[in-house]
Amino acid sequence: MRRRLLLAALSGLAAIVLEAGPAAGGHETLSILLPASPLEGSRLFAAKGCLGCHAVHGEGGTAGPDLGRSTLNRPLLEIAAVMWNHAPGMEHLFQEKHVRRPTFEPPEMASLLAFLYYLGSLDPPGDGDRGALLFRQKGCQACHALGGRGGSVGPDLTSYSRYASPLFLTTALWNRGKAMAAVMEATNVPRPSFQGSDIPDLLAYIRGAGGSAARVYAPPGSPKRGETLFAQKRCLGCHSVRGHGGKVGPDLAVQLRGSLMQIAGAMWNHGPKMWTTMAARGIGVPPLRTEEMSDLISYLYFFQFIDPPGNARRGSAVYKEKRCGSCHGSATSRVTAPPLAAAVEKLKTPLAVMTAMWNHAGQMTEMMVEENVAWPVLKGGEMADLIAYLLRAQDGSKK
Repeated sequence: MRRRLLLAALSGLAAIVLEAGPAAGGHETLSILLPASPLEGSRLFAAKGCLGCHAVHGEGGTAGPDLGRSTLNRPLLEIAAVMWNHAPGMEHLFQEKHVRRPTFEPPEMASLLAFLYYLGSLDPPGDGDRGALLFRQKGCQACHALGGRGGSVGPDLTSYSRYASPLFLTTALWNRGKAMAAVMEATNVPRPSFQGSDIPDLLAYIRGAGGSAARVYAPPGSPKRGETLFAQKRCLGCHSVRGHGGKVGPDLAVQLRGSLMQIAGAMWNHGPKMWTTMAARGIGVPPLRTEEMSDLISYLYFFQFIDPPGNARRGSAVYKEKRCGSCHGSATSRVTAPPLAAAVEKLKTPLAVMTAMWNHAGQMTEMMVEENVAWPVLKGGEMADLIAYLLRAQDGSKK
C-alpha cells in the first residue's frame, strides 16, 4: 500500500518528458537537458521495474541500494557509468528473478537519470534538537517569537510550524532579508550564515515548537521554468551560466554546489554582497513566490547535472586501457562484437551512445562471462572521455 502511495505521489507530480540532446558541457547543452519536471522519470522508474530491486527513501525492493539516499548525486554521464559498472550484477538479478532487462530510448534514459539525480537534491528531515541550538546561537529569538517566547521585532515564527517544506522559510528569508539585515545592524545582532543542514534543522525545531498538526507542502521545482525566471529576475545580468551571462558575479554553474537547501543557504549568505551590487546597478531585489523559489533553486541545482566536456584523447587511452578493441572489431577475438566506430555511426550524442551501451549490456555480460573477460569498470570522467573519443572517431577526426 505504501509503495502504491509513493508511486501515485511521484507520478502525480510528474509532467513532461525531458528532451534528449548532447551531453557536453556548454550553456546550450544545459538548456536542452533541463527537465520540465524532474519527477517525470519516476513513471519510468516504476514502469521499467526498477522498484522491484531499488527503494526510494525506504519504499521498494532491497536487492539493490536505496537510490533516494544521495547515492547518485553526480553528473549525468557519471550516473550512467555507475549503472554500467553494476550491469553484470544487475543482469544476474534479472535472470534470478526471471524478469526481462529493461531497455530505453534516449529521451527515456535522460528522463530517468534526471529523476535519479533529483533524488539527491532532497535533504533528510531536519534535526529539531540541533535546530533549537541554532535558533539560540544565530540570535533568532532576539527578534522572533516562537511558541509564545522570544522577541517581537520580527514576525512570530509560530505560523511557520505548518510548513512541511523548508522552501517556505527560504522564500521568506530571501524576500525579507534586506530589511532583516538593516534591523540586525541597528540592534547590533550579528547576521547569521547558514551551512549544511541549518535551514532544515531550524524548520524542524520551528515545526516542533509551533505545535501545528497541519502540513503545507511546496510543489517540486521545474528547472525549465527556473531557467526562464533566472533571466526574468535579471539574475543573468550579473551571473553567468557556463560562460553565458554577466561577469559581475561568479559563474554559478562552475561554483555552486550542494543540495537544494545548501543552495538556498548560499543565496542567504551572499545576500548583502548581492544587494550592494544591485543597488549600484539600480536594480531592486526581485521578490519571489514560494513556487518561483522552488523553480529557481531546482534550476540552480541542475547546473551540476551536466558533465564537463569529455576529452577524446583521454578517451582513446580509456579505450585501450579497458581493452575495448580486443572484442570490438578484432579479427582474432573469439567474442563477436561490431567495431565501435561503426556501432556509434548513427548515434550523434553522448546520451544516445550511453543508452545503446545500457541496452546491449546484457548481451555483452553473457559473452564476457563465457569468454572469461573482465568487465570494464569506468571511473571518474572516463565515461565522458570514452564517448567523446567514440563520437570523434566516427567522423575520422584525429583530435
